[in-house]
Amino acid sequence: MYHNLKMAGSSLLLICFMFSCSVNTEKHEITTPVLDLKAVGPLFEGSNTATATWEFTLEDLFPNLEENIKIEKAKVKSIQIQTREGMDFPKIGKMVIEMKSKYTDMTKIGLLDDNIQPNKKYTFQVADEQEDLQTAISDERITFVGDFDMLEDEYYEDVIFDLQVTLEIETRN
Repeated sequence: MYHNLKMAGSSLLLICFMFSCSVNTEKHEITTPVLDLKAVGPLFEGSNTATATWEFTLEDLFPNLEENIKIEKAKVKSIQIQTREGMDFPKIGKMVIEMKSKYTDMTKIGLLDDNIQPNKKYTFQVADEQEDLQTAISDERITFVGDFDMLEDEYYEDVIFDLQVTLEIETRN
């Protein structure tokens, strides 16, 4: 009996210790403003690249949190592009979206396996594995890179997509 009481007391003490050391985190869903994902012409058949940069401060993203904002986890929830309405547009095949910040490697975050048509909105398949996103958010500047296949021989104008990325970010104060 004494042994069972001693074990129960030890277990209760261990549980109390675990809860006192746990970290409180909070999840936030953040959507970028509409970014200009731009490929500068002339463009030629095959692989071409468009880029967009998003600059922000953690204080602007999380105005209700205190000073020392720590990013625990981050992941991309959705990626959407839309072709500009009324803009002349070349024939474009699939697109891969990657992201890069100052202290991270290029990370693939999404794939669109469709031919892109003018005046349409597209949602990407989000990558299952997403590396170093919490570091990228902490860097406060992210460059999105869209690699796409142009299906025409040549196109001498710029190509601009509207890009919006939604992230789930877990913070700790």
